[in-house]
Amino acid sequence: MTREQKLVPIGVLFVLALAVVWGLIPFNFANVVDCSAPLFGAEPQNEAPATSFINPEKDCLSKGKSRLSVSAVAAFLAALAGTAVLAFKPISASCTAGNHEDCREWWLAAALGEAGAGLGCQCECHDVVW
Repeated sequence: MTREQKLVPIGVLFVLALAVVWGLIPFNFANVVDCSAPLFGAEPQNEAPATSFINPEKDCLSKGKSRLSVSAVAAFLAALAGTAVLAFKPISASCTAGNHEDCREWWLAAALGEAGAGLGCQCECHDVVW
């Protein structure tokens, strides 16, 4: 596996975790109304002052939907970018240099014989699987 193939899924999972956490954090609307977490319905926790134009029911729900939309778009873009990066099939440095024997995973394929043919070093630079 190349370094990108190891790190990109970790980065995508990190962004997905941040998106979920963003949806689980309670928020405050207009510094007046406390709202519950968007994933739990964004219900108002207190009332707005009688002289304000704030409708706690509608405003908490509206901002909660906005936060969920941001989370969904961030998660979608992370998954899309991760898929695109891995779809380019980055080549390991040892393969590019022509050192196919230096591939770190060669011993696993050798130990498993024919069953491990797909687990060995994927040297795509010459369309050869070692």
